[in-house]
Amino acid sequence: MKHQLLFSSAGIATQILISSEKDTILLDIGDGIIRDLLKTEINFSKSQSWHIFISHGHYDHCGGLFSFLGFLRMLGLPSNINIYYPSESIEVESLLDVFTSIYKDSLPFKLKNRPLKNNETVRISRSIYVKSYPMVHYGSIVNQGLLARVPTYGYAIFHNKIKYLAFTGDTGINNNLVDLVKDAEYAFIEATNPEDISSKNHLNEEEALNLGKLAKRFLLIHTKYDSR
Repeated sequence: MKHQLLFSSAGIATQILISSEKDTILLDIGDGIIRDLLKTEINFSKSQSWHIFISHGHYDHCGGLFSFLGFLRMLGLPSNINIYYPSESIEVESLLDVFTSIYKDSLPFKLKNRPLKNNETVRISRSIYVKSYPMVHYGSIVNQGLLARVPTYGYAIFHNKIKYLAFTGDTGINNNLVDLVKDAEYAFIEATNPEDISSKNHLNEEEALNLGKLAKRFLLIHTKYDSR
C-alpha cells in the first residue's frame, strides 16, 4: 500500500490518498480534490474501486465530494464508488441526495452510501479493513464561539492485520484517541491550535505531538489557516 497527504489546512481542505493494486481510499475530500489527484500518479480506470471515508460534514472535509463525483461522471467510468461517513451527518447525506437526484439517469458508476456506526469495521478487501473511532468535534464561527457537536470519526486502516494508518480527523482530546493512534505505522494528527491554546474542539500542537509518540511515525496536519 502507498499513502500520500494531498493537502491539509484548517478551514480550507483536507484529503489523504491511500492506494493498493485494486482499491483507492480517500480520507476526507475537501475543495480542490480534482486538482490534487491530478498532481499524483493515480490512474483513473474502469476497474477502479473508490472508498471515500469522510470524518465529518464540515465543508473543508467534504466540500469536494460533488465535484469529485461530477468528474468521474464526465469521464464515464463504470467504477464502484463507496462513500462512508458518520451516521446522521446531514451535510454528507444532503450532498449525495442532491447529486443523485440531478444525475440519477446518467450515472455510469455504482454509487453506494455507507453511513457508519461507532467502532464499526468495514472490509475493503481480503487484506484491508477500516475501523471508525468516535471523536469529539463542534461547529464554530469566528467571533461567535462553538456551535452544536457534530458526528465525527477518526479512522484506522488495517493491512494484513497491521494498523497501517491512523487519521484523527478534527477532534478535541477524548478517550478514543489513544486506541486510534497507538502502534500505527503512520498517523496523521490534526494540530489546529497552537500549543498555547486549548479547546474541546481541536488538538493543539503539544497535545498532537504527545499523541504522535504512540505511533511509529506521524505527521501533524490541519494546521490553522491564517488570513494574514
